[in-house]
Amino acid sequence: MYNLNNIRTEISFKSFDELRSTLSFYKKNDLCKINIPCKNNLKKDFLLDSIKIATEEFPNIDFIPHFSIMHEFKRNSLNTQQSFIEFVKTINNLGCHELLLVSGSQKRSTLDSVSALEYVKDNTLFSKIDFSIGVAFNPYLPTYLFNDEILRLEKKLKSGLVTSIWIQFGTDYTLLESRMIKLKNIIHTTIKNPLKISNINIFASILIPSKQFLSRFKYRPWKGVYCSNEFLESVELANYTISKLLCTYKKYEIFPLIETPIASEYHLENLMKILKI
Repeated sequence: MYNLNNIRTEISFKSFDELRSTLSFYKKNDLCKINIPCKNNLKKDFLLDSIKIATEEFPNIDFIPHFSIMHEFKRNSLNTQQSFIEFVKTINNLGCHELLLVSGSQKRSTLDSVSALEYVKDNTLFSKIDFSIGVAFNPYLPTYLFNDEILRLEKKLKSGLVTSIWIQFGTDYTLLESRMIKLKNIIHTTIKNPLKISNINIFASILIPSKQFLSRFKYRPWKGVYCSNEFLESVELANYTISKLLCTYKKYEIFPLIETPIASEYHLENLMKILKI
């Protein structure tokens, strides 16, 4: 269904040594499309230094860094907007040509991903460099929230800078299928408009089930992540749900983003079982 060359993996690390060790493991096993998140302590100088190490020491790996407005906020919206521009310049100079822009789990009233894109869309920087932006999208929201999510996505796409959409993890694959039809229509309309965007890729998160993860999620669910009781009941049922999700991803040409840490042969073996490699 998928192979290690057409999936992306989100890296997890707490030190430069762990970063190097994990990237060496990825390189050895041909996991060469890596996302570097912006969350918890991985932000600001630590994030930028990590991107520098990753791109300079592992030049054959394709990196997509994340920029979280919540974690990168600099006192006020104007400072943060300028910081975002500088972040783009820095990572582009390091060889990155795309980033994922997210508001974060606690949205700021003065700045979010929609207003940030509105601010930078006319910046001459983006006409001078080979660079594009990805945005987050949650198709699993209840209807009253989903309608707003659609409006926000349309505003993001109108910036003319967005070339990828990153779908939040969820387990209702039937709901995902119905909402993918709507999403595809929006993408088709966007590409028809006289913007410079000719194609929009879609990525979607995958979590590799384990007893530890399921018990943790039951105790402390992640904000905005909708998991069914059936999914959380057992690893076997969770694996079945993941296989159904992957079938939906394949049908709609969605590339998986593995959010579960893959840092050992055991993790890799579980991943390959899920992907049926």
